[in-house]
Amino acid sequence: MTPIEIVALFLGAFLISVLGVRLSISVARRLGAVDAPDVERKHQETPIPRLGGVAVALAFLIATLVVSQFLTMVSGGMALSIVGPAFLVAVVGLIDDTRHLSPWIRMSVQALAALLAFALGTRIEIFGPTWLNVVVFVLWVMVIINGINLLDNSDGLAASTVAVAATGAAAISIYVGQELVSLLAISLAGVSVGFLWHNWYPARVYLGDSGAYFLGFIVAVLAVRLRPESSPPTLAALAAILLLALPVADTVFVVVRRVSTGIHPFTAGRDHLSHTLQRRGLSVPTSVGVLQLLSVGGAVLAFVVLALAF
Repeated sequence: MTPIEIVALFLGAFLISVLGVRLSISVARRLGAVDAPDVERKHQETPIPRLGGVAVALAFLIATLVVSQFLTMVSGGMALSIVGPAFLVAVVGLIDDTRHLSPWIRMSVQALAALLAFALGTRIEIFGPTWLNVVVFVLWVMVIINGINLLDNSDGLAASTVAVAATGAAAISIYVGQELVSLLAISLAGVSVGFLWHNWYPARVYLGDSGAYFLGFIVAVLAVRLRPESSPPTLAALAAILLLALPVADTVFVVVRRVSTGIHPFTAGRDHLSHTLQRRGLSVPTSVGVLQLLSVGGAVLAFVVLALAF
């Protein structure tokens, strides 16, 4: 992609996201799709619309499909092989936003979407047996989807994490010449920053499960797709983990902490890394900024790992 194409795609995705999320705020208020304040976890002063993720998903789809028509190396079908399964998890997330599905139903659909993505060409090839690579890929996708959802606990945290990871993926894919990943990563960065326009503290809209699932799925798949032909599979796997260091670290932190204290891992609570920083006196924006240092550091290391292997 040329520099002009890169800038145009980012700005286009950003503007579509900004306008789409603004529209979703009005729609959510009319439908009553809002998160009301509560004593335990939601400390905002007023009800906040939570359909922003739907607008982000649609903005991503529009930007990706439009630009893919002008790139010789990328077809709309190639893009849909990734975006299609992502919409599957977004739909189940949207249903959960309104009807509160069982965790097992949500996880089953996430696993199904990961299997579909694997069948459509997104592969992990670390181990000999194919079934083991499938299992690892499905677990990876589920960890990142739920990791991004868990990070959606402070204004701007989930979206900024995806924006940083997407920017890192874009830089790597442009450097090594992976045009499909470049297209998707730049678009993902644009829509994430566009959402942040409304979601930065104090937030005027939330992602909801639909948005967190969608963004988590896309960024999980892009991390796996980042594999220059000359790089060993193990280095590519290391780069993927580094690129998404924050959701991985936060998920491990929360699960270990809850299990060690006899709390079910699926239980909601204010025991994440962001909450720990905030209890120590940091403001919400400052805690988000501190955690993004981890994201940026991981993205830089991922670039170095794959660039040296290229």
